[in-house]
Amino acid sequence: MAASPHALPDSLPHAPTWHRCLTPSALTLIASVTLARLLYILFLCPYHLIEDEAQYWVWSTRPDWSYYSKGPGIAWSIWLSVKALGLSEFGVRALAPIYSALAALALAGLAADAARDRRAALAAAALFFLTPLFLLNGLFLMTIDGPLLAFWSIACWAIFRAAFRASARAWLIAAAAVAVGFLFKYTLALFIPSALIALALAHPALHSRWKSLAPAALAVALLGLVPIAIWNAQHDWPAIKHLLGHAKLPGGDVPTTAPTTAPTPAPFPLKHFFEFLGIQLAAVGPALGLMLAARRFTADPETKPAARFLLALGLPTLALYTLMSVFTSVEGNWAMAAFLSLTSLAAIALVRGLDDWRSKLAAWRSLPTPRPRAGIFLQRPETLAQISWHATLVYGILATLLFLRLDLVALTLQKLGKPVAMHRLLGAPDFAKAIDQLRQRETRGGAAPLLFSYHYGVAAQLTFYLPDHPMVRVAGSRLGYRRTQWDLWPDLSLDNPDLLNRDAILIGAAESQWSTLFASVESLGNLPQDRRKDRWTYLGRQFRLPLPEGGGRGVGSWTPESAPAHASPSEPERPRPGAVSSLIAAPHRADFTTATPTPRLAHTRVNHNSLSPAESP
Repeated sequence: MAASPHALPDSLPHAPTWHRCLTPSALTLIASVTLARLLYILFLCPYHLIEDEAQYWVWSTRPDWSYYSKGPGIAWSIWLSVKALGLSEFGVRALAPIYSALAALALAGLAADAARDRRAALAAAALFFLTPLFLLNGLFLMTIDGPLLAFWSIACWAIFRAAFRASARAWLIAAAAVAVGFLFKYTLALFIPSALIALALAHPALHSRWKSLAPAALAVALLGLVPIAIWNAQHDWPAIKHLLGHAKLPGGDVPTTAPTTAPTPAPFPLKHFFEFLGIQLAAVGPALGLMLAARRFTADPETKPAARFLLALGLPTLALYTLMSVFTSVEGNWAMAAFLSLTSLAAIALVRGLDDWRSKLAAWRSLPTPRPRAGIFLQRPETLAQISWHATLVYGILATLLFLRLDLVALTLQKLGKPVAMHRLLGAPDFAKAIDQLRQRETRGGAAPLLFSYHYGVAAQLTFYLPDHPMVRVAGSRLGYRRTQWDLWPDLSLDNPDLLNRDAILIGAAESQWSTLFASVESLGNLPQDRRKDRWTYLGRQFRLPLPEGGGRGVGSWTPESAPAHASPSEPERPRPGAVSSLIAAPHRADFTTATPTPRLAHTRVNHNSLSPAESP
């Protein structure tokens, strides 16, 4: 049994203050990692903005109270960082390490507070940075998951202090964290039932005022939904339809007549469950061993209330998504917030477990030689906590090095004859350069062709990486796919009569789909600069007004019977023979036979006011 923390120099009083829970060593680690990540994004990161990052940046150019599928938090954050640092990849991503640092700080404080042992702060911060599940959103990706982790972690620490430290201010901080978190990701709603379960389980240890303070805190937390609800009510509740579409429920935004691929065989029973389980095991890694080692603290009368509280903050969310995976596909990152409070609990297990291991090691070394075998893998004593920690250290460092330069790994595998698709992380600037060359060559009489994409992510990447940042239009909802934020911006509506008879460059989908919107469509095939090898580019001549949403049939409108059964973003219609070679040979079009690397935007300031509609000359 580990020594009581009250006998240790790092032990905390019964009701420690917030700042006493954070040690200099933990703060140094968090600051060092955050600075290193910022420098990596600024100077060394080889990855372009992924589609979601580019989409959120486009949203930030049009500040609003909410957006089609998410709250306004991510757009506001990117607007702020770009305003301060300039329009660049670094400007878009600069806050990602900051949000990760906030999460690490909160989990460090929570661990030390719950254990009343300041050593747990450093352990929690280290575990957070070493867990692959949390790596990408702190390393460089600026998506909604980073802020979700930050505000969920803050809420966890605050609600713990509200319950166990009789802090009225902590109730307000927890409520504010949930309210702000709502602005980024609706998943924060799951924190509320988790917190209520935790409060109910820990009831004997709670301060008597919690029943009166909890409703007030809940009311403050729900304030974060007010701007989102008002905006959605003004736009016919797109967020609700989007969530229903994700769940494949009636009323969702997934068209029932959407182009589909050929029927695929039904997956074997529990396929999604085992996929979800495998992803969680790989993403959390050996740190799961420390979470399992923490079970001893749920039985210890001294630590049982706090340990059960931390478990209750995470397990309900994990159980929900695990149950969902039995019936449908669940993304691997959806349950990531469930592991936050479990990380703090694992840190407590690590500190106490290493104390226990050192005690056993000292006793074993005091034995006369030859000493008996006392470990699982080694001659010396070993414990679950010690083995899990050493494995976590190796696993986390290797994962970090891997994520830093996935491009080099892919290049090595390609040389070995095992190509790896990297189009999600690489190639967007070169593809944008190829589209820009084509746009310049297709300009007639001073009027540049329009730019249409079937998908919001591709449109957003092109908008970011094209030299003049034109707003690329998204035609997905007119081709049978889901609606997007682009459908809610009037100036980008495809119903604009000024677009009639205009030519356009079309990216993605199938030629037969685009032909419903244009008098003629010429397939250019897959451009050599496009790393996604199943995506085709086309030239559309003489745009025709599509079918108005909810209205009557228009000229060249998309209808269910006109959509090819095989057409989808992942399986585009094949081009006519010789289309690519004819493009290369044509003297008035861009030469796409060689790909010239495009200068990165990592350090380049761009005039943010240069954004203009795609149809402008």
